[in-house]
Amino acid sequence: MRKYAVLAASVVLLSGGMIAPAWAERPPEPTGVQVSWAGDQIRVTWLDQGEANVVWGFAAGRETVLARVAAADANEVLVPASSFPASSRAQIMVGAIDAEGNESALRGYSRTFDTLRPARPDMRHPQMRPDSSVELVWAQGTVDDENPGDPLDRTDATWLKATVAGPGTAQQHYPMPLDDNQYFAVPAPPQLSTITISSGNEWGTSAQTGPRVRVGITRVDAPVNPTKVFGAHAVPMATVHRFLCACAEDLNPEIAGVGVDLQARPNSSAPWQVVKSNAGPVNTAIDLSDGLVGSRQYRVWVPENSWYSNVNKQYEVMRPLSTAPRTSLTLSNFVKTGFVPSTAPVSATVKLNVEARPLVDKLAALQRWDGKQWRYVRDIKLIHGAASIPIRAAGRGTTTKYRILVPRIIYKGLPIETTTSKPFTLTVR
Repeated sequence: MRKYAVLAASVVLLSGGMIAPAWAERPPEPTGVQVSWAGDQIRVTWLDQGEANVVWGFAAGRETVLARVAAADANEVLVPASSFPASSRAQIMVGAIDAEGNESALRGYSRTFDTLRPARPDMRHPQMRPDSSVELVWAQGTVDDENPGDPLDRTDATWLKATVAGPGTAQQHYPMPLDDNQYFAVPAPPQLSTITISSGNEWGTSAQTGPRVRVGITRVDAPVNPTKVFGAHAVPMATVHRFLCACAEDLNPEIAGVGVDLQARPNSSAPWQVVKSNAGPVNTAIDLSDGLVGSRQYRVWVPENSWYSNVNKQYEVMRPLSTAPRTSLTLSNFVKTGFVPSTAPVSATVKLNVEARPLVDKLAALQRWDGKQWRYVRDIKLIHGAASIPIRAAGRGTTTKYRILVPRIIYKGLPIETTTSKPFTLTVR
């Protein structure tokens, strides 16, 4: 090219039928091929004797034409770094082309360099935070650089990002810091979304994104008994189901040890307290029998969770989940009610036996059915929850229905609701 001063070539006269050798018809090869960075492109410069040029790239065992330059243009081109595949050995070559289109027999070569992308980030144990953000933890791998210090060295990552892709939503990209902390929280990704991390430099993106993170859905079946007798369980069982798609198929039978907490509170203004914790596989009933007494509100809480799936070769995380609060009322538990004997002659003495748990002192009432409503008969004083009272049979030829009513009491700070027993009879002959 004409940018650089070139010595005039001597004119050689051929005579006597002499023919110029073939090499004399080709221009000399360019020299001083230099490569350097110009932003994210490669600047290539060289020296020649004013010819047009062709710029070649060599990487991964292949040669590719990168640019063609007219003789009148400068001895410089900018080549996109993305033109090169990943390779541990690459070069740029420049050939000269004369006016007849003959390329120089030899080319000018740059120094050898590599076009290595950074190693993929190695995802390690992401965690779902209580605010539903996902904390990513990773280790940035290293590259085996066979040409340290080459003019285009870029073995380290110059950028790192997390990509979130969810069903029906556009991808979201989050730049991540290139520091030694190597953790980053992705703000509350949508359910059923996928998170990947990747790194790159001027040459391109890391070859692999590494294990991905899937954000799933948790569902809990935990029926709450609206009423229970003293000593029974408000929430006997809970079953956890987990999904990674909008489908009916539960997630990962391989998962064991899904933790659940049974929480309770006396009223809606009180804080929740864990009253029982247990764990078990998904799709399997987990025992939450609490043995608690007293009316209160209940819910089942499944904490945030993450694990690595050997089946799917990915990390899977779940948001924390709570069932809606449900109230369960506790009733007195009648263990024994009735007359002994339940049939007696008139004026005979029978025993009214009553036992109602909890076994504490309380004042109950005997009621009689008059055909229209229950009517008060007398008080029954229960000592440690029990009484055995002699009663004289009256009303020859009658069968009368009775029941016991235990009013609302407070037991260990919580209410036991007003409770009536099942009806029982006394027949008088």
